[in-house]
Amino acid sequence: MKARNLYYNGRIHTQANEVVCDSMAVHKNTIVAVGNHLEYDPDFSTYERYDLHGAMVTPGLVDAHTHFYNFALLLNRVSLDGVDSLRKCLSLIKAFSDKQPKNGWVFGNGYSPDRFANREEPDRHMLDKVTGGRPAFIYSKDMHSAWVNSRALELAGITAKTRQPDGGEIVRFPDGSPSGILREISGYEPVAARVPAPTNTEINRCFKQALEHAYRVGVTGVHSFDGPDGFMYMADLAERGKLGLRVNYYPIAARLSRLEVTNTTYGTGTDFFRIAGIKIFADGALGSQTGYCFNKYIGTKNNRGIEVTGVPEMKSLIVRAGKLGLPCAVHAIGDRAVSNVLDAFEAAGVPRGGARHRIEHLQLVRRKDLARIKKLGVIASMQPSHCTSDIDMVRRILGQARRQCLCFSDNSRQGYRPGVRLRCPHRTAQSAGRYCRCRPPGPSGQPRCFLSRATNYRRGGDSRLYGRGGGCGGAAALPGTSAAGIPG
Repeated sequence: MKARNLYYNGRIHTQANEVVCDSMAVHKNTIVAVGNHLEYDPDFSTYERYDLHGAMVTPGLVDAHTHFYNFALLLNRVSLDGVDSLRKCLSLIKAFSDKQPKNGWVFGNGYSPDRFANREEPDRHMLDKVTGGRPAFIYSKDMHSAWVNSRALELAGITAKTRQPDGGEIVRFPDGSPSGILREISGYEPVAARVPAPTNTEINRCFKQALEHAYRVGVTGVHSFDGPDGFMYMADLAERGKLGLRVNYYPIAARLSRLEVTNTTYGTGTDFFRIAGIKIFADGALGSQTGYCFNKYIGTKNNRGIEVTGVPEMKSLIVRAGKLGLPCAVHAIGDRAVSNVLDAFEAAGVPRGGARHRIEHLQLVRRKDLARIKKLGVIASMQPSHCTSDIDMVRRILGQARRQCLCFSDNSRQGYRPGVRLRCPHRTAQSAGRYCRCRPPGPSGQPRCFLSRATNYRRGGDSRLYGRGGGCGGAAALPGTSAAGIPG
């Protein structure tokens, strides 16, 4: 392309009070003007011209909730995302395992019992048969459970005598021995810690692929919630000017002591990589049935999920982070977890400097808690991709409680704009085709597809699936994904 280019006859969305123009002038890598009918403006008569034929142009999109480093590494593992039977999962795992060294690990992600007939739960014995004696660790789709085999349990020292971890669960057979399903970080970390770290060559290759994926869908910035390894890797790239994205980074709560020692305050870093807050887990996820709820999950004896972090501990962490000016981004999916987080925020107060706290996901929220979200000025970091991917599961495991699910427009009416996530890694095309009303249908993972999901999620005309106040308009959704969408 030339150094000076003019794009016209488009629908160009700006961040100036949602103004939409039809033309844009670019000099080298800088937008120098936006407006209407700039192709007739003599100031741009020497610019190379490109007719957009009515195409839409948006600001660079910001994915408000990623584990970008982890996403990159998973590109080099066996993926079970979208696979609809346990038999098919085992076949893919075997094919992957057969290519690994005899002493190597089988590592993957994406299995989802909710896609299997009768929600069949896998176990370690099934995995033993297809992994050839290699230890195996497979994340569930929501990454709140892990499926491991007997060899992996042996290496981690998990037996029938191992006590249940705080804030997690070792699922057991009737005889008390571990089944191979481990819930939440405290449940699966003893195994995950033994998975060998990838080589620098592998990490660099995977990170490059992840960047290419982000660019293809228009993402130029992310809020990332990775662990210490991800922090060190991306901080190093940023220092060398090779990160490739703008990153707001949220270290996990376990790193708070280190941040206190180094007096790391809100905004520490550069324009491309900065510390933006602390990540805390209040509960698990709906798919693993560990989201912490007031009512039990349908089909269970008395399972109301897992309280990963209680209110007293949460309040203490929020107060400590607030002294550094760091807001907290708290993962809360069940309605009881959301209520607990609001209790903790209210008791702890606003961080020094006034940065706003966030609740991540908010899939199930009591109506009376919506007003509290507004009162406390909490950012609702919600994900429209969950609207479609979780439809069948929500209907089956929540019953009437689903009416309190994913209240996008209700949140908007409370007086603030929800933050929106563009799913990374993206959902399957099957999910998009069944529930997304894009015209023409966009490939799953494309921004247009997810903005449509935020606007029109329902199945077969059943507007009662989630209840009133679920969707929001595309015009409201787009700003939530732009660079101005979620303050860090």
